Amino acid sequence: MKQDSIFKNISVGMTLFLKEFKPKEVTVSLAYKESSEQIFKIVNQTLIMEKENDYWKSSFQANFDFKKFQSYRIDVSLDKKASIGSIYFSLGELLQKGTQVKENNHYSIQLQSQLIQQGNLVYQHWAGIKLLNTDGLFGRSDPFLYFYQWDGEQWNQIHQTEYIESNLNPTWMPFQLDMGLMNFQDESKNFKIECWDHSKKNPPKHKFIGSLEISISDIMASQSKTFSLYNHNHASCGSLKLLSFQINQNRNFLSQIAKTRIQTNIFFEFTQNSNQLHHISHQQLNIFQQFLTLIGSQLFQYNQTNSGKLFGFGGTHQQTLKDYFEISKDSNGIQEICADYTKTKKEIEFGTKVQVTPALFEVVKQSELFKPNFTVGLLLILEEIADAEKLKLFLSHKLILPTIMIIVTLKENANQLSSIIKNQNNMNKVRLCSMKENEKNSIQILREEIFTIIESEIREFYNVNL
Repeated sequence: MKQDSIFKNISVGMTLFLKEFKPKEVTVSLAYKESSEQIFKIVNQTLIMEKENDYWKSSFQANFDFKKFQSYRIDVSLDKKASIGSIYFSLGELLQKGTQVKENNHYSIQLQSQLIQQGNLVYQHWAGIKLLNTDGLFGRSDPFLYFYQWDGEQWNQIHQTEYIESNLNPTWMPFQLDMGLMNFQDESKNFKIECWDHSKKNPPKHKFIGSLEISISDIMASQSKTFSLYNHNHASCGSLKLLSFQINQNRNFLSQIAKTRIQTNIFFEFTQNSNQLHHISHQQLNIFQQFLTLIGSQLFQYNQTNSGKLFGFGGTHQQTLKDYFEISKDSNGIQEICADYTKTKKEIEFGTKVQVTPALFEVVKQSELFKPNFTVGLLLILEEIADAEKLKLFLSHKLILPTIMIIVTLKENANQLSSIIKNQNNMNKVRLCSMKENEKNSIQILREEIFTIIESEIREFYNVNL
């Protein structure tokens, strides 16, 4: 079985009813199909059937990571013979309904879904044990930790602890990391920790102590919670011990919005002034990657296809004549969308001005197509806009749609948009949020603000209590 087909986030109970057969042995297989058309089986189980009224009945359980694959096929075989037919279902549709019954001429299957893991903030408290001393006989290492996320292509830095002076058995301050940043909310996916000896020189020349790659599943399975560091130049470089560990669940937005589906459209600015902010480095995620991983990924899971659309504007791509261009299609999950952003960014010609109203009209069009469900448009703008008068005209027409458009800008550039949006008294479908580029918790604060706006708008539009 492929490593990425180990599923953890959704539990699906399946009850099989045979209509006319009395077999000695029944085999049920569950599979998904990749874009390459290759089929991978994730369940292949032999069942013991029990007689119930006029049916032969049996139940079994399967676990999924619903962020990766959406369309599934069930096959039933009797007495090791060929399949007596296939049934298909969508996990996104099942999540919305909770229970479904699928059937063909020979059998029926009742499906029930349950969210078993949201995976949110990971509280952790680390200590070092007998760490490698890189400062010679008359000194001691000043250790600190880097944490990295693997995005499929490279390691990206997501956190750095404080350093502890002259201590080979340090204890760092406890902290919380978003599970989306650590491992895209996949408990079996590794993240990396590196331990370094801090250098006070300018520029610093930190000395490597050791590293380890580990998953939350590995942590949960460990009795000692002690993990050896690796350094190919040293046989022993010490260990890291996890003093405290807890997954703290954030708001369960899925249960709050009940059967409401959300379609998410994200627009990123690509102008010369934002070019440096798009820089991709293994040292840390840039502001756009953080936006996708922390905000986009949480919204995507409330769409039936567990995804969203990513657009660019303010630049050109593949000679497009529109004022915006598509970066990632609706069928992609969060990791694929991040990969599409990384790839497409290299092919974009950065522009000199931002036209914002075409993006807003695209959100309106998507909302019309998506009714009666809800559409969210998120525009990350770092430059002043060039179509202020068109934006004022757009804002002067009140929209009665299940939609909200949130423009996000840096605090330093918010004055122009703020003066336009706040002066429109008859328009509440467009909101403005701002953040600071280098403020450590700014993206976390922004996420809470965005979700508060969305929840409020959904409650008002559908007249429901969340």
